[in-house]
Amino acid sequence: MGKPIVVISAVNLTEGGPLTILENAVANFVSHFVSNYKLIVLVCQKNLLNNINEIKEVEVLEYSYPKKSWLLRICFEYVHCYFISKKIKPYLWISLHDVTPNVQCANKVVYCHNPAPFYKLSFKHLRAEKSLLFFHFFYKIFYLINLRKNKYIIVQQQWMRDEFQNRYKIKNIIVSYPDVQINKNFDSYTVTRNNRYKFFYPSLPRVCKNFETLLKAAEILERNFYQFEVILTFDGSENKYASKLKKKYEHLSSVKFIGLQKREELVKLYCESSCLLFASIMETWGLPITEMKLFNKPIIISNCKYAYETVGNYNKACFFNPWDAVQLSELMKNALSGTLKFNSTGFSRPQPPFANSWKELFSLILS
Repeated sequence: MGKPIVVISAVNLTEGGPLTILENAVANFVSHFVSNYKLIVLVCQKNLLNNINEIKEVEVLEYSYPKKSWLLRICFEYVHCYFISKKIKPYLWISLHDVTPNVQCANKVVYCHNPAPFYKLSFKHLRAEKSLLFFHFFYKIFYLINLRKNKYIIVQQQWMRDEFQNRYKIKNIIVSYPDVQINKNFDSYTVTRNNRYKFFYPSLPRVCKNFETLLKAAEILERNFYQFEVILTFDGSENKYASKLKKKYEHLSSVKFIGLQKREELVKLYCESSCLLFASIMETWGLPITEMKLFNKPIIISNCKYAYETVGNYNKACFFNPWDAVQLSELMKNALSGTLKFNSTGFSRPQPPFANSWKELFSLILS
């Protein structure tokens, strides 16, 4: 008799923080659990997981078509996954992208990390990025479909657990903090430095990331002859929103639009940067915050409900009104002069069931 099969379904995760979640989940399962189980990972592209494709106990299956449209994604989750599960007969099926699929499996787990249904979005944001309207209204339905068939629902923060409990009247919710792993061997990086203070905001160009407030603040500072840099990880080619931002603010000599970066380059940029600027108004976590904490550097972050739990007990963070560019420019000016004052979060650890790592989470859901 073969080993029990665990399926991690992640066909919708291809970039940014969600892809990092997939990479960390697979790496931790391989490190701690693969001796007792066979792991099958469903992905959009096999090359997303090149580092594990050769491991005997891991099989990576590619399904690219669900990314082509939401109709195809629905067909995959509610029809195709049923036949996949009938064929491979898994012991545990983990969906890492919000939707509980229709599968034949006694133990099902869904990882919910899209916060859009729980935020009040402005008409300006919904008009600028029409997909937000879809996520805001229809994800309320997608979350609910098959939800009670899960052994566990996994969320990243206590406020998300509260929202699920209040809205869907369920109790079997695990709060699981992202297990961030980063190579901090600085000797392996050639770090380029200059005399300018560097603010770093690694994020994909989406409306909810609130780049406008940051760019307006940079414009105010530059107008007053301050010397600094703002590093942004898009270049204007990604989508209409990115193109619009690039055209509007490319006159700012302090702002560097460097494009999407590979993981190793991001670590190098964390090393080089003086301060993380995280202006997003909608997150379930915010991985760059956790990553910058590992480098013990200042963080200026939007005063939003996700922010306090992500920052935790870190003593080098301060919060700003995400709609107030003038306030942000003042905080940036204080950072430049070394007079930035930090805020306390009043952080308290979530009640059980709670996992502080992928190892703890897998131990919970496999038991």
